[in-house]
Amino acid sequence: MMDKMQDTDSIWTEFAGNSSRVPSFLPLKEYVSEKTLLITGAGGSIGSALACCATACNAKTLILLDSNEHNLHALEQSFDISSKVVHIPILGSISDSVLLAEIFALHRPQIILHAAACKHVPLMELNPLAAASTNILGTYALLQAASAYGVAEFIMVSTDKAVLPVSIMGATKRVAELLLFAHPEKALQRKAVRLGNVLGSNGSVGPLFLKQIIEGGPVTVTHPAACRFFLTLNHAVILLMTALSTEYETGILIPDLGPARTVEELARYLIAATGREQKGIEIIFTELRPGDKVEEMLLSPHESGIAQENGVFSTVRPQILGITALRALVEQITISIQRRDLRLLLESICEVVPQYRPSHALQQAVEVKRQIELCK
Repeated sequence: MMDKMQDTDSIWTEFAGNSSRVPSFLPLKEYVSEKTLLITGAGGSIGSALACCATACNAKTLILLDSNEHNLHALEQSFDISSKVVHIPILGSISDSVLLAEIFALHRPQIILHAAACKHVPLMELNPLAAASTNILGTYALLQAASAYGVAEFIMVSTDKAVLPVSIMGATKRVAELLLFAHPEKALQRKAVRLGNVLGSNGSVGPLFLKQIIEGGPVTVTHPAACRFFLTLNHAVILLMTALSTEYETGILIPDLGPARTVEELARYLIAATGREQKGIEIIFTELRPGDKVEEMLLSPHESGIAQENGVFSTVRPQILGITALRALVEQITISIQRRDLRLLLESICEVVPQYRPSHALQQAVEVKRQIELCK
Protein backbone atom coordinates (compact mmCIF):
# COMPACT_ATOMS: atom_id res chain seq x y z
CA MET A 1 0.00 0.00 0.00
CA MET A 2 2.92 2.32 0.79
CA ASP A 3 6.36 2.17 -0.79
CA LYS A 4 8.50 2.81 2.28
CA MET A 5 6.24 3.07 5.29
CA GLN A 6 5.56 -0.15 7.16
CA ASP A 7 4.91 1.07 10.70
CA THR A 8 2.87 4.25 11.00
CA ASP A 9 3.53 4.47 14.75
CA SER A 10 7.27 4.87 14.14
CA ILE A 11 6.55 7.45 11.45
CA TRP A 12 4.50 9.57 13.88
CA THR A 13 7.22 9.22 16.52
CA GLU A 14 9.92 10.29 14.09
CA PHE A 15 7.97 13.35 12.98
CA ALA A 16 6.90 14.43 16.47
CA GLY A 17 10.56 14.62 17.46
CA ASN A 18 9.64 15.05 21.12
CA SER A 19 10.56 11.57 22.28
CA SER A 20 13.25 13.16 24.43
CA ARG A 21 10.45 14.89 26.33
CA VAL A 22 8.69 11.62 27.12
CA PRO A 23 9.92 10.47 30.54
CA SER A 24 11.92 7.25 30.21
CA PHE A 25 10.68 5.93 33.54
CA LEU A 26 7.48 6.68 35.35
CA PRO A 27 5.78 4.56 38.00
CA LEU A 28 2.50 4.44 36.07
CA LYS A 29 1.54 1.09 37.60
CA GLU A 30 1.46 2.47 41.12
CA TYR A 31 -1.10 5.10 40.10
CA VAL A 32 -3.74 2.58 38.95
CA SER A 33 -2.80 -0.90 40.16
CA GLU A 34 -5.77 -2.64 41.86
CA LYS A 35 -7.96 0.44 41.38
CA THR A 36 -11.29 0.94 39.64
CA LEU A 37 -11.18 3.42 36.76
CA LEU A 38 -13.89 4.99 34.65
CA ILE A 39 -12.71 5.95 31.16
CA THR A 40 -15.11 8.14 29.18
CA GLY A 41 -14.82 8.19 25.41
CA ALA A 42 -13.25 4.77 25.88
CA GLY A 43 -13.71 3.74 22.26
CA GLY A 44 -11.83 6.72 20.83
CA SER A 45 -8.13 6.81 20.03
CA ILE A 46 -7.04 8.28 23.36
CA GLY A 47 -9.66 6.45 25.43
CA SER A 48 -8.82 3.03 24.02
CA ALA A 49 -5.08 3.64 24.43
CA LEU A 50 -5.69 4.65 28.06
CA ALA A 51 -7.69 1.44 28.56
CA CYS A 52 -4.85 -0.65 27.17
CA CYS A 53 -2.29 1.14 29.36
CA ALA A 54 -4.44 0.76 32.51
CA THR A 55 -4.89 -2.94 31.71
CA ALA A 56 -1.13 -3.38 31.40
CA CYS A 57 -0.74 -1.56 34.73
CA ASN A 58 -2.97 -4.11 36.51
CA ALA A 59 -5.99 -1.97 37.21
CA LYS A 60 -8.64 -3.90 39.13
CA THR A 61 -11.65 -2.82 37.05
CA LEU A 62 -12.06 -0.65 33.97
CA ILE A 63 -15.48 0.87 33.31
CA LEU A 64 -15.47 1.74 29.62
CA LEU A 65 -18.12 4.33 28.72
CA ASP A 66 -18.72 5.38 25.12
CA SER A 67 -21.69 6.45 23.00
CA ASN A 68 -20.33 4.79 19.86
CA GLU A 69 -21.39 1.12 19.66
CA HIS A 70 -18.89 0.15 16.97
CA ASN A 71 -15.89 1.64 18.79
CA LEU A 72 -16.91 0.18 22.13
CA HIS A 73 -17.35 -3.28 20.64
CA ALA A 74 -13.97 -3.08 18.91
CA LEU A 75 -12.32 -2.09 22.18
CA GLU A 76 -14.01 -4.92 24.06
CA GLN A 77 -12.81 -7.43 21.49
CA SER A 78 -9.23 -6.16 21.68
CA PHE A 79 -8.55 -7.31 25.24
CA ASP A 80 -6.74 -10.55 25.99
CA ILE A 81 -9.30 -12.98 27.42
CA SER A 82 -6.70 -14.18 29.91
CA SER A 83 -6.41 -10.72 31.48
CA LYS A 84 -7.33 -10.55 35.15
CA VAL A 85 -8.54 -6.99 34.75
CA VAL A 86 -12.34 -6.73 34.74
CA HIS A 87 -13.57 -4.77 31.71
CA ILE A 88 -17.12 -3.40 31.82
CA PRO A 89 -18.23 -1.83 28.51
CA ILE A 90 -21.16 0.57 28.90
CA LEU A 91 -22.90 2.11 25.90
CA GLY A 92 -24.19 5.54 26.81
CA SER A 93 -23.62 9.27 27.10
CA ILE A 94 -21.76 11.22 29.75
CA SER A 95 -24.67 13.68 29.62
CA ASP A 96 -27.03 11.01 30.98
CA SER A 97 -26.98 11.78 34.71
CA VAL A 98 -29.26 8.85 35.56
CA LEU A 99 -26.91 6.44 33.82
CA LEU A 100 -23.92 8.01 35.56
CA ALA A 101 -25.57 7.62 38.98
CA GLU A 102 -26.18 3.95 38.22
CA ILE A 103 -22.56 3.41 37.10
CA PHE A 104 -21.10 5.14 40.15
CA ALA A 105 -23.43 3.40 42.62
CA LEU A 106 -22.69 -0.05 41.17
CA HIS A 107 -18.98 0.20 40.50
CA ARG A 108 -17.61 3.00 42.71
CA PRO A 109 -14.79 4.23 40.45
CA GLN A 110 -11.83 5.79 42.25
CA ILE A 111 -10.33 7.49 39.20
CA ILE A 112 -11.96 9.14 36.19
CA LEU A 113 -10.06 9.56 32.92
CA HIS A 114 -12.34 11.88 30.99
CA ALA A 115 -11.56 11.58 27.26
CA ALA A 116 -15.12 11.92 25.89
CA ALA A 117 -15.53 15.06 23.79
CA CYS A 118 -16.81 16.51 20.57
CA LYS A 119 -13.43 17.47 19.10
CA HIS A 120 -13.66 18.07 15.34
CA VAL A 121 -13.46 21.82 14.83
CA PRO A 122 -15.27 22.35 11.47
CA LEU A 123 -17.94 19.75 12.29
CA MET A 124 -18.68 21.42 15.64
CA GLU A 125 -19.04 24.81 13.93
CA LEU A 126 -21.99 23.17 12.19
CA ASN A 127 -23.21 21.46 15.38
CA PRO A 128 -22.53 23.90 18.24
CA LEU A 129 -25.34 22.66 20.48
CA ALA A 130 -23.99 19.12 20.32
CA ALA A 131 -20.52 20.42 21.24
CA ALA A 132 -21.92 22.22 24.28
CA SER A 133 -24.06 19.27 25.32
CA THR A 134 -21.10 16.88 25.45
CA ASN A 135 -18.16 19.12 26.32
CA ILE A 136 -19.91 21.32 28.88
CA LEU A 137 -22.99 19.59 30.26
CA GLY A 138 -21.44 16.12 29.99
CA THR A 139 -18.39 17.27 31.94
CA TYR A 140 -20.61 18.90 34.56
CA ALA A 141 -22.74 15.77 34.96
CA LEU A 142 -19.59 13.70 35.37
CA LEU A 143 -18.25 16.11 38.00
CA GLN A 144 -21.51 15.97 39.92
CA ALA A 145 -21.42 12.17 39.99
CA ALA A 146 -17.75 12.13 40.95
CA SER A 147 -18.44 14.45 43.85
CA ALA A 148 -21.50 12.54 45.04
CA TYR A 149 -19.71 9.18 45.07
CA GLY A 150 -16.35 10.17 46.51
CA VAL A 151 -14.06 9.82 43.50
CA ALA A 152 -10.44 10.68 44.34
CA GLU A 153 -8.98 11.75 40.96
CA PHE A 154 -10.51 13.38 37.88
CA ILE A 155 -8.23 13.79 34.86
CA MET A 156 -9.71 15.61 31.86
CA VAL A 157 -8.25 15.66 28.36
CA SER A 158 -8.14 19.31 27.36
CA THR A 159 -6.71 20.97 24.28
CA ASP A 160 -4.60 23.86 23.08
CA LYS A 161 -7.73 24.98 21.24
CA ALA A 162 -9.17 26.03 24.62
CA VAL A 163 -6.54 28.80 24.79
CA LEU A 164 -7.97 32.06 23.44
CA PRO A 165 -10.53 30.00 21.52
CA VAL A 166 -11.86 30.98 18.11
CA SER A 167 -13.91 27.80 17.58
CA ILE A 168 -16.99 26.58 19.43
CA MET A 169 -15.10 23.36 20.15
CA GLY A 170 -12.28 25.29 21.80
CA ALA A 171 -14.69 27.57 23.64
CA THR A 172 -16.71 24.65 25.05
CA LYS A 173 -13.50 22.94 26.19
CA ARG A 174 -12.43 26.18 27.88
CA VAL A 175 -15.79 26.28 29.67
CA ALA A 176 -15.22 22.65 30.69
CA GLU A 177 -11.89 23.71 32.24
CA LEU A 178 -13.66 26.47 34.17
CA LEU A 179 -16.33 24.03 35.40
CA LEU A 180 -13.66 21.59 36.51
CA PHE A 181 -12.06 24.10 38.83
CA ALA A 182 -15.24 25.88 39.93
CA HIS A 183 -16.61 22.69 41.38
CA PRO A 184 -16.89 22.99 45.17
CA GLU A 185 -15.71 19.46 46.04
CA LYS A 186 -12.24 20.18 47.42
CA ALA A 187 -11.38 16.53 48.18
CA LEU A 188 -11.61 15.67 44.47
CA GLN A 189 -8.26 16.18 42.73
CA ARG A 190 -9.09 17.78 39.37
CA LYS A 191 -6.56 18.18 36.57
CA ALA A 192 -6.93 19.24 32.95
CA VAL A 193 -4.10 18.20 30.63
CA ARG A 194 -3.80 20.38 27.54
CA LEU A 195 -2.69 18.36 24.54
CA GLY A 196 -1.83 19.38 21.00
CA ASN A 197 -2.60 17.39 17.82
CA VAL A 198 -2.26 13.67 18.50
CA LEU A 199 -0.64 12.19 15.40
CA GLY A 200 -2.48 9.25 13.91
CA SER A 201 -5.58 9.59 16.07
CA ASN A 202 -8.98 9.08 14.46
CA GLY A 203 -10.06 12.12 12.48
CA SER A 204 -6.71 13.91 12.80
CA VAL A 205 -4.89 15.49 9.88
CA GLY A 206 -2.14 12.84 9.59
CA PRO A 207 -4.34 9.95 8.41
CA LEU A 208 -6.14 12.34 6.04
CA PHE A 209 -2.84 13.36 4.46
CA LEU A 210 -1.80 9.69 4.12
CA LYS A 211 -5.07 8.89 2.33
CA GLN A 212 -4.59 11.81 -0.05
CA ILE A 213 -0.98 10.79 -0.74
CA ILE A 214 -1.89 7.14 -1.42
CA GLU A 215 -4.59 8.32 -3.84
CA GLY A 216 -2.02 10.41 -5.71
CA GLY A 217 -2.80 13.79 -4.20
CA PRO A 218 -3.25 16.62 -3.97
CA VAL A 219 -2.62 17.11 -0.25
CA THR A 220 -4.79 19.91 1.13
CA VAL A 221 -3.31 22.23 3.75
CA THR A 222 -5.45 25.08 5.06
CA HIS A 223 -2.76 27.77 5.28
CA PRO A 224 1.01 27.91 4.65
CA ALA A 225 1.62 29.46 8.09
CA ALA A 226 -0.67 27.12 10.03
CA CYS A 227 1.30 25.77 13.04
CA ARG A 228 0.36 23.07 15.52
CA PHE A 229 1.85 21.21 18.49
CA PHE A 230 2.24 17.54 17.64
CA LEU A 231 2.65 14.50 19.87
CA THR A 232 2.21 10.77 19.52
CA LEU A 233 -0.61 8.76 21.02
CA ASN A 234 1.86 7.00 23.31
CA HIS A 235 3.14 10.36 24.55
CA ALA A 236 -0.43 11.55 25.18
CA VAL A 237 -1.26 8.45 27.24
CA ILE A 238 1.92 8.78 29.34
CA LEU A 239 1.09 12.42 30.02
CA LEU A 240 -2.48 11.65 31.09
CA MET A 241 -1.44 8.77 33.33
CA THR A 242 1.36 10.84 34.83
CA ALA A 243 -1.19 13.49 35.77
CA LEU A 244 -2.42 11.01 38.40
CA SER A 245 0.78 11.55 40.38
CA THR A 246 0.32 13.25 43.75
CA GLU A 247 3.17 15.52 42.65
CA TYR A 248 0.57 17.51 40.72
CA GLU A 249 -2.31 19.17 42.53
CA THR A 250 -5.58 20.48 41.14
CA GLY A 251 -4.87 22.72 38.14
CA ILE A 252 -4.25 22.93 34.39
CA LEU A 253 -1.21 20.87 33.42
CA ILE A 254 0.90 22.07 30.50
CA PRO A 255 3.33 19.55 28.96
CA ASP A 256 6.50 20.46 27.11
CA LEU A 257 5.68 19.55 23.51
CA GLY A 258 8.57 21.42 21.97
CA PRO A 259 8.08 24.14 19.35
CA ALA A 260 5.02 24.22 17.12
CA ARG A 261 5.52 22.80 13.60
CA THR A 262 3.82 23.86 10.40
CA VAL A 263 1.12 21.63 8.98
CA GLU A 264 2.82 21.95 5.59
CA GLU A 265 5.95 20.40 7.16
CA LEU A 266 3.89 17.38 8.21
CA ALA A 267 2.48 17.03 4.69
CA ARG A 268 5.94 17.16 3.07
CA TYR A 269 7.34 14.73 5.63
CA LEU A 270 4.60 12.18 4.90
CA ILE A 271 5.09 12.50 1.15
CA ALA A 272 8.77 11.66 1.66
CA ALA A 273 8.07 8.92 4.22
CA THR A 274 5.80 7.11 1.79
CA GLY A 275 8.37 7.31 -0.99
CA ARG A 276 6.15 9.51 -3.15
CA GLU A 277 8.33 12.63 -3.38
CA GLN A 278 9.33 11.72 -6.94
CA LYS A 279 5.71 11.33 -8.06
CA GLY A 280 4.93 15.03 -8.11
CA ILE A 281 2.29 15.01 -5.40
CA GLU A 282 1.02 18.55 -5.11
CA ILE A 283 0.28 20.45 -1.92
CA ILE A 284 -2.67 22.80 -2.27
CA PHE A 285 -3.40 25.56 0.22
CA THR A 286 -7.13 25.92 0.66
CA GLU A 287 -8.13 28.40 3.35
CA LEU A 288 -8.75 28.46 7.06
CA ARG A 289 -12.06 26.83 7.85
CA PRO A 290 -14.57 28.30 10.31
CA GLY A 291 -13.06 27.90 13.78
CA ASP A 292 -9.49 27.35 12.54
CA LYS A 293 -6.51 29.28 13.91
CA VAL A 294 -3.26 29.97 12.13
CA GLU A 295 -1.29 29.27 15.32
CA GLU A 296 -2.19 27.39 18.51
CA MET A 297 -0.89 28.08 22.03
CA LEU A 298 -0.72 25.93 25.14
CA LEU A 299 -0.70 28.92 27.45
CA SER A 300 -2.54 32.22 27.08
CA PRO A 301 -0.89 35.60 27.80
CA HIS A 302 -3.19 35.84 30.83
CA GLU A 303 -1.83 32.62 32.35
CA SER A 304 1.50 31.80 33.95
CA GLY A 305 2.77 28.27 34.24
CA ILE A 306 4.69 27.22 37.33
CA ALA A 307 7.36 24.69 36.38
CA GLN A 308 8.30 22.00 38.89
CA GLU A 309 11.86 20.79 39.18
CA ASN A 310 12.23 17.57 37.15
CA GLY A 311 8.47 17.69 36.53
CA VAL A 312 6.69 16.59 33.37
CA PHE A 313 4.27 19.53 33.51
CA SER A 314 4.08 23.19 34.29
CA THR A 315 0.99 23.93 36.35
CA VAL A 316 -1.36 26.84 35.73
CA ARG A 317 -3.24 28.16 38.71
CA PRO A 318 -6.80 27.96 37.36
CA GLN A 319 -9.30 30.78 37.09
CA ILE A 320 -12.07 30.09 39.60
CA LEU A 321 -15.75 30.77 38.88
CA GLY A 322 -17.92 31.43 41.90
CA ILE A 323 -20.49 28.77 42.72
CA THR A 324 -23.35 31.17 41.88
CA ALA A 325 -21.84 31.93 38.47
CA LEU A 326 -21.24 28.21 37.92
CA ARG A 327 -24.85 27.27 38.55
CA ALA A 328 -26.16 30.16 36.45
CA LEU A 329 -23.91 29.18 33.56
CA VAL A 330 -24.99 25.53 33.62
CA GLU A 331 -28.64 26.55 33.84
CA GLN A 332 -28.35 28.91 30.87
CA ILE A 333 -26.56 26.37 28.72
CA THR A 334 -29.06 23.66 29.67
CA ILE A 335 -31.94 25.93 28.62
CA SER A 336 -30.19 26.90 25.38
CA ILE A 337 -29.78 23.24 24.41
CA GLN A 338 -33.32 22.27 25.41
CA ARG A 339 -34.71 25.14 23.31
CA ARG A 340 -32.05 24.84 20.60
CA ASP A 341 -31.37 28.50 21.21
CA LEU A 342 -27.97 29.17 19.63
CA ARG A 343 -28.03 32.87 20.49
CA LEU A 344 -28.43 32.13 24.21
CA LEU A 345 -25.71 29.48 24.05
CA LEU A 346 -23.19 31.84 22.48
CA GLU A 347 -24.06 34.66 24.88
CA SER A 348 -23.63 32.32 27.85
CA ILE A 349 -20.22 31.12 26.65
CA CYS A 350 -18.99 34.62 25.79
CA GLU A 351 -19.94 35.80 29.28
CA VAL A 352 -17.44 33.43 30.91
CA VAL A 353 -14.93 33.26 28.02
CA PRO A 354 -14.81 36.93 26.95
CA GLN A 355 -11.88 36.33 24.55
CA TYR A 356 -14.10 34.09 22.41
CA ARG A 357 -15.70 35.61 19.34
CA PRO A 358 -18.09 33.27 17.49
CA SER A 359 -17.20 32.64 13.86
CA HIS A 360 -19.00 34.40 11.06
CA ALA A 361 -20.70 31.10 10.21
CA LEU A 362 -22.20 30.83 13.71
CA GLN A 363 -23.28 34.47 13.70
CA GLN A 364 -24.99 33.86 10.39
CA ALA A 365 -26.76 30.82 11.81
CA VAL A 366 -28.11 32.95 14.68
CA GLU A 367 -29.35 35.57 12.22
CA VAL A 368 -31.01 32.98 9.95
CA LYS A 369 -32.87 31.53 12.90
CA ARG A 370 -33.95 35.00 14.00
CA GLN A 371 -35.33 35.73 10.54
CA ILE A 372 -37.21 32.42 10.49
CA GLU A 373 -38.80 33.20 13.87
CA LEU A 374 -39.82 36.68 12.68
CA CYS A 375 -41.61 35.13 9.72
CA LYS A 376 -43.70 32.77 11.85
